[in-house]
Amino acid sequence: MFAYLVPSERRLRWMSALKESEQVSDGPPGLGTRFRDVFEDHGQRFEIDAEVVEYEPQTRVAIRLVASAFESTVTQTLAESDGGTRLSTRIDTEYKSALARLMSGVVTGHAQKTLEDDLARLKGLLESS
Repeated sequence: MFAYLVPSERRLRWMSALKESEQVSDGPPGLGTRFRDVFEDHGQRFEIDAEVVEYEPQTRVAIRLVASAFESTVTQTLAESDGGTRLSTRIDTEYKSALARLMSGVVTGHAQKTLEDDLARLKGLLESS
C-alpha cells in the first residue's frame, strides 16, 4: 500500500481530482522529494507544490502542500490491523485569505467526501492486484 502514497504515476490512479503530477526533484521518492501537482475540482484547475516532509517506508509519510489559497500537511500512517493494513490520514490546513477561511467549512466537507471516495478507490486497486 505504501508504494501508492508518493509516486506520481500511482497517485494518479486513485486520486480523482489529481490530473497531472510531475516529480520536480531528482532521485527516487523519499524525504525531500518535490512534486508539482495539478488538480481539477468543480471546474476549477489549480496547481499545488508538494514536498515529502516525513518519510518512514511502510509506516508513515507526510506531504506539505502549498497553493495560492492554502497550505496543508497530509500525514498518512499505516498500521497492521486484523491481518491487514489500516491507513489513517490526517490533513492540517491553514487558509491564507479571508475568503478561503470563510469557505473553509464547505471546502473541508467536500475534501472529506473526496478523500473517502479516493481511499475506497485505492482499496479497490489494492484488492484487485
